[in-house]
Amino acid sequence: MKSRHQRGGSPSKGLRLVKFSSSMSNKEMVHKLYKAMDNLALINSTIDLDDLLLIIMKSVQKVMEVEAGSLALLEDEKRELYFHTIAGGKEKIKEIRLALGQGIAGHVAETGKPMIVNDVSKSKYFYRGADEATQFVTKAILCVPLLIRGKVTGVLQALNKLDGSDFSQDDLILFKSFANQAAIALENARLYSMAVYDGLTRIFVRRYFQAWLESEYPRVKRYKSDLSLIMFDIDHFKKFNDTYGHQAGDYVLQEVARVAKESARKSDILARYGGEEFVIACPETSPDKAKNLAERVRQAVESHAFEWEEQPLKVTISVGVASFAADPEDDANRFLKDADLALYASKEQGRNRVTVYAERLAA
Repeated sequence: MKSRHQRGGSPSKGLRLVKFSSSMSNKEMVHKLYKAMDNLALINSTIDLDDLLLIIMKSVQKVMEVEAGSLALLEDEKRELYFHTIAGGKEKIKEIRLALGQGIAGHVAETGKPMIVNDVSKSKYFYRGADEATQFVTKAILCVPLLIRGKVTGVLQALNKLDGSDFSQDDLILFKSFANQAAIALENARLYSMAVYDGLTRIFVRRYFQAWLESEYPRVKRYKSDLSLIMFDIDHFKKFNDTYGHQAGDYVLQEVARVAKESARKSDILARYGGEEFVIACPETSPDKAKNLAERVRQAVESHAFEWEEQPLKVTISVGVASFAADPEDDANRFLKDADLALYASKEQGRNRVTVYAERLAA
């Protein structure tokens, strides 16, 4: 599996065919191109969506030399634009949603065609409600669609040039090239996210976890590192689906994942391993520390206030722990099996408890 930082491709690819008119001097053109290429290289260095969008917006502000910029994404189901990331503007803009065709951004999203508006007071498309809500003063807007395979996925906006000049056709050409690269980077991040993260719980999928473990385990064996696994599942999970419906079951899965993530450490790898089964890989973690962490996760779930349609839900988990230092195995699959056997022992002994594989063998 490729690292999130090994994405390949030339960051300047989208700029090779850019042709500028005489309104921009050669010196200005070169200056802007170099800044664009530097910032596109930053964009192509990350696959984390939130980090990516923040880099894009800061790059827009820097490259286009504007007071503020915004990236609005299109929500397909509602056919609305929502402001996901901004730079230099007011955070309150994120509370505003625009229907397709509403405002300059909505018009660009609807038509798929870019717009330059150098005096918004004279534009029939300008939506004044955004400025009224944010107390930001918009004077000029350069807005381009984000397109993937001809489909609009959002819009990118630059607001108010710092030197007070008008947006030009040269600005538009550069901005479109920049937006094309940003759209591709966004799509790559989306595809990566789909492959690596579980769509419901937003933690790692089993496939990613197994690839990580198979890659890490030889190093653990070679250097005799402390690696521990915590495997757990939700007690009597079927009753939530049967009693309240599958949406309630999904809610329980999401909340358990969130509570477990908050209880685990940043260095731990949390994944959804099966339907209601989860696993946490704990690098450089001794058996005692792994047991304490497992107990912390169990207690956090038990004490969490689960509620569905105003009905309190009693949710607990059964947990199994295996540690390489206590029971070194020849391969990763055997190591996983140890954690699974410890989990099974917890369920046999009455659920809502932690069982350590080494202690189970000694009993």
